[in-house]
Amino acid sequence: MGTCCGKNKNINTDAKEIIYTYENLTNNSKEENINKDQKQEEENKFENEENESESLDLYEDAQSKIDINLTPSDSSNWREDLEDNNNFNQNIQFDFKIISFKLHKASETPNNLNPFYTLSAIYDFTKFFKNISSALNMGFSDITEKCELMRKRFTEYPESTSIQDLCNKEIELNIYKLNGDNNKSLGHYDDEYSNYISGCRTFLRLLWFLEYLIDIFENMIKSEGNEEIKKILGNSYHKVLAPHHGFLVRKAVGVALSFSNAGSVSDIVKLVLGYDDFNDESKTVLKETNCLMKKIWNGGNEFYQENNLLDLQ
Repeated sequence: MGTCCGKNKNINTDAKEIIYTYENLTNNSKEENINKDQKQEEENKFENEENESESLDLYEDAQSKIDINLTPSDSSNWREDLEDNNNFNQNIQFDFKIISFKLHKASETPNNLNPFYTLSAIYDFTKFFKNISSALNMGFSDITEKCELMRKRFTEYPESTSIQDLCNKEIELNIYKLNGDNNKSLGHYDDEYSNYISGCRTFLRLLWFLEYLIDIFENMIKSEGNEEIKKILGNSYHKVLAPHHGFLVRKAVGVALSFSNAGSVSDIVKLVLGYDDFNDESKTVLKETNCLMKKIWNGGNEFYQENNLLDLQ
């Protein structure tokens, strides 16, 4: 997927260094004779303290809107939050700050993705499309269904503590290939797995959707706010998701996009992010959100690559 956030930032950058850092933090008052390495160390320390404060503010804001009784460093109650239907509710309004908070938390452990933060962030992003077109939101109802299936799998395997852990459990049980249609051909005629759809296969589809979001955000950034959002959605769909979909699904998405009348990227920035215009600040937020999504995507994709799972049918 490549790197992000400019030449000096990459996907492995600590999440606290990329959440809402809207300006370069420098300390021009230092004497010129200060050693360059010492100066850089002091700047980094100041930046980390500032970002930590902003991250805590973001947490407190999210805390007041959703029922998560956690501190930023404690995810011990994630299973309770995952099982709470109120946290997976299409009737709750899309909130970009809450999604940013969840992406931040999920990106902290990309090689052991937290089930609640990862799945609820993906689920909430479907509401983004509702702001663009109700028809388009219906077109991605399959994503919400896959999130619900993943929630069910974690109730069935309470010992699994991450997305990757659940997949490893299914690999251990040799049920990771089951998709609901091939179960009999794989030997499950009339047993507990005869209608089983694996979480491993399901989350791969959610990674496709996350890759789609990443491509959308990248093209929104490049557009400088002027391009029609439905054109970006369409181009990203044909690039990322269409190769995985059959003819009927591709046609349905095409029809949904044709009903979209959301205007330009600038209009979406105003509607979804709450900024007055597509400016340097809103552009930076888009870039940093994309960094978090890429970090999550990389963590999941690396697992699927290492285990030769990218072609699960």
